[in-house]
Amino acid sequence: MQPAFQLSDTWITDSLHLPVLTRFGQMPYISMYPYMWGGYPSWNLHEGLNMSLGASVFTQFGKNAYHGAGFTQDLSMMYAAPITKKLSIAVGGYMEQVSWAHDTYRDGGLNAVLSYRFDEHWEGYLYGQKSLVSRRIPLPLYGMSNIGDRIGAAVRYNFSPSFSIQVNVEKREMP
Repeated sequence: MQPAFQLSDTWITDSLHLPVLTRFGQMPYISMYPYMWGGYPSWNLHEGLNMSLGASVFTQFGKNAYHGAGFTQDLSMMYAAPITKKLSIAVGGYMEQVSWAHDTYRDGGLNAVLSYRFDEHWEGYLYGQKSLVSRRIPLPLYGMSNIGDRIGAAVRYNFSPSFSIQVNVEKREMP
């Protein structure tokens, strides 16, 4: 018995060495990934244009909660490309609109990630985000798109393809 085709001839390997990003193209932080929503907002970029489009409905319950349902719409786009065999870059932006309690909040921003793979175990990343917030956003909405300006660096050690440790250092400014 033989396979219908040779896997080695048809297997396409991705030359990017980018980290897993959130659905807005942002570096995740420890309180968010992978424990929040089981990795739901994870975004593994492929070479070329990547696009994420989303919509949701939410509400709050309780004595001091906002009343009514809230609606969100979001769009993220990133272009990812290898620069060399070990160096990759991703550049893009995101927009989010939240309509809730008879008000509308908007956030948008630009972000970029530069990654370098030193060897099969070590990888390093530089990343930045410039957030463009149209107006005040109440505290309950702050975690929805990780707003604010960020610049940081990360280093990751891969023990195996499925187990790694990563340390990030970043400066963040909230609006």
